[in-house]
Amino acid sequence: MPIDFMNPSRYQELLEVLAGQVHRDLVRKYPDELWKIRYDELPYGSLNEDQKVLVRDAARENLDELLKAGIKIETPHTPESNLQEERFRVEALLKQGEPILAYDSVRHALKDYPADVYLRQLQALALIRTGGPAEALGILRQLLKEGHRDQGTLAPLARALRDLGERATEPEARLRCLKRSFELYEEAYRSNRGMWSGIHAAWLALELGRKDKAAELAALIEAGVREMLQDTADKGTDTFWHRMIFGITAVLQGRFSEGFESFQALSELSQGRSGDMAEVRHIVQSILVLLGEDPTPLECVLPSPKVVVFAGHMVDFADRKEPRFPPSLVETVAGEIRERISNLNVAAGFASAACGAPILFHEVVLAAGGETHVVLPYGREEFFADSVAIREDMDWKDRFERVLEKARRVIVTSPQRLDEGSVVFRYANHLLLGLAMLRARQLRCGLVPLVVWDGRPSSATGSVAQTMSDWKKLGHSMEIIDLRKFRPDGIEVRRQPHRARAATRLPAGLSAQTMIMLFADVVHFSRMQERQMPHFVAGFLDAIGRIEKDLGLKPVAKNTWGDGLFLVFRKAEDAIRYGRALLDCINGTNWGVLGLPAEINLRVALHAGPVYIGRDPVTGRRTCYGTHVNSAARIEPITPPGKIYVSQAVAALVTAQRLKNCACEYVGQMPLAKNYGVFPMYVLQTAGAEPEDMVDRDHQAVKDQPTQGACHDG
Repeated sequence: MPIDFMNPSRYQELLEVLAGQVHRDLVRKYPDELWKIRYDELPYGSLNEDQKVLVRDAARENLDELLKAGIKIETPHTPESNLQEERFRVEALLKQGEPILAYDSVRHALKDYPADVYLRQLQALALIRTGGPAEALGILRQLLKEGHRDQGTLAPLARALRDLGERATEPEARLRCLKRSFELYEEAYRSNRGMWSGIHAAWLALELGRKDKAAELAALIEAGVREMLQDTADKGTDTFWHRMIFGITAVLQGRFSEGFESFQALSELSQGRSGDMAEVRHIVQSILVLLGEDPTPLECVLPSPKVVVFAGHMVDFADRKEPRFPPSLVETVAGEIRERISNLNVAAGFASAACGAPILFHEVVLAAGGETHVVLPYGREEFFADSVAIREDMDWKDRFERVLEKARRVIVTSPQRLDEGSVVFRYANHLLLGLAMLRARQLRCGLVPLVVWDGRPSSATGSVAQTMSDWKKLGHSMEIIDLRKFRPDGIEVRRQPHRARAATRLPAGLSAQTMIMLFADVVHFSRMQERQMPHFVAGFLDAIGRIEKDLGLKPVAKNTWGDGLFLVFRKAEDAIRYGRALLDCINGTNWGVLGLPAEINLRVALHAGPVYIGRDPVTGRRTCYGTHVNSAARIEPITPPGKIYVSQAVAALVTAQRLKNCACEYVGQMPLAKNYGVFPMYVLQTAGAEPEDMVDRDHQAVKDQPTQGACHDG
């Protein structure tokens, strides 16, 4: 297949080949006194990283010109080469800190190579890095059953147990998970010489209070990694992991200056490794705290990146009577945003793309080398007409297009604008925060809310002032760029709060609100016999009907049809409680005694979005309408029996609201029912539940298998 810019692993591989050729040609071209030494005595692989960068730059210019000219460079098209290509792609995405994209990529690859052990190990690793250790356990357990007790299985399994231990609410459950994780890491180190697993074993030993054991493991690992560093230096291969491991072993043994020097050298090798660097930073910071040391100096050698979530005013309408953000302040505000971003080491930025402050923010983050994520409240064309085309000056149209083109992701939170449009803006701003928090969690870094504000309160739904209020209620402090500082002298602005925009007149009895919708369906209901229907009503539906009262919940709307349930809640927490209670009722009842199939089960789906609420003129019942209702209905049929699938919107809201015991684990891009489209889906887990079966299982060793590639535990 052609090698292109979308395949970083293959591009980098080809670049190294060409760099070696460029180096060889240069050495032959110039006299000895200039190069000091002939190529035979100084091969490309022996150059230091700074020298290699210079040679790569020359090679990159040639390679990029070829690719831009449309020339395709073909690799051998064989099943083996295609498999290797898929592995490279997933590995590269994990290195770049893109576990969700890595998981989607590996799921696609497994359709062609379902038995490939390494792809399955990468799938588990990607799940763990998305925050889905419970889902990863099933994959890893199956690999163990098949006899793959190698580094690529044991290390991710240990990582999954550690993560679940950190979630556990009971101290004893947490301790059991951590102890089992330590055992698996140590086994992976001793049986496979897995240095990275050894680092984790030493780290866990320290956390379990076994400081001597941690130092002992660190010394053994250090001796081994010194040999590897010498070997890789001789071959001119990548030394990133070896330098990193060496630095951590030094810190574990109390040689902090030596360790920090090693981390400093990592910065030269860290390009394209934001995911790896986040992991290193997290481990070292934790070790320093466990050793009673101040982790602050670590910022000097491994600076912590930030994810910035942004809100800010649009530039003023041309006919605005009262100036707020006049075009004359655009460059000033851009400079202020630039200064804030330069001080934050920004890894990613999340914002809308309205003309004015949001577009300026994206431009600054892109110029600083960060990734950008655009969150639109509704469809691109409608949004452009409402929030970009309001000004024809300053090239906002082209700037909008460039921002969307260069964004890592463009997320449209609602397919269309509601007639009462302001509710979609507030909903989008809630998702904006949650999505930014999810990305910060993946990169193990901090979140910084940044706003451009005119200093005036406002009750308008979705306004900057209300967004600030919402974020503050959720416990976030904000960096504020105050527009009042930059207004030219002579412009007087009234001090009264902004009035809320007049709401669009909806038909009597209808209102637009953000709701959480739950759909549930009985699996194989159509197979139920006619004589079982009375038992279904008296037994099953009666039991389901009692849940609402038992939990003390009051849904906004509810309905049933045959085996289907539809309930609407104002709060995500209430919808989650109800969904879990449904499954608990199913699992805790002997349905056979009640005259029903013993294996009766449910699929449960949750989605959130702005909808119209009102009474159904036909039934007289309160219900809701809108495209988000359709979205929720299309998720339920693809949900596995006994599971609760939630949309990305619910996962973002749960994260933004910091709900306890509501872990949502990514399960991939899923095609919804009735060709509704492909959307990211999550499965709701019970955070804090101990994986008893995994802690107590898998103690019996299975014959070791050779490790493939560099599959670290994450």
